[in-house]
Amino acid sequence: MLISFINARNGLHLFEYLKKLGCVIEEEAHTVLPDSSEYGLYTCKKDNDIKAVLAMHYIDHHYAALMELRDDASDRKVLEALIKAKQKGIWIAPVEPVIYMSKDYEIVKKLSMNYSDEIPPESTKYLEKYFKIQTKWKNFIEDIIISLIKFAENIRNANDFIEI
Repeated sequence: MLISFINARNGLHLFEYLKKLGCVIEEEAHTVLPDSSEYGLYTCKKDNDIKAVLAMHYIDHHYAALMELRDDASDRKVLEALIKAKQKGIWIAPVEPVIYMSKDYEIVKKLSMNYSDEIPPESTKYLEKYFKIQTKWKNFIEDIIISLIKFAENIRNANDFIEI
């Protein structure tokens, strides 16, 4: 299994690229983080077999809708803005490298050597806003990876003392 990353700037373009390779993309987990960015875990399946798993931290058209509201907006205004967000266009802009895991050499090769994209133009203003704010969520995926590595090291160290 290879774990790597790709500097994708356009999440929708990445999904379309994988679909052209014959993959079906399924969202396995999703959450909105406290800074209104989002995290998604996606599987890339081909012939009912998981070929890759992708972890993406991003902002999208929902984030844009929230940023256009006043700080004192009512719950009703927030919900209305989120419901209407699609009308202005759907986009996904990763704010960290997209992490992927795969055992499939062809998928790895296509992602690592052939994939490129551009920032969705409608996201530029919101990416600038996002990177200017101070939030502990900016390096969400990086923090998860560091935690997983520490966890694995702790398990390995604990197992060094266990006699079987």
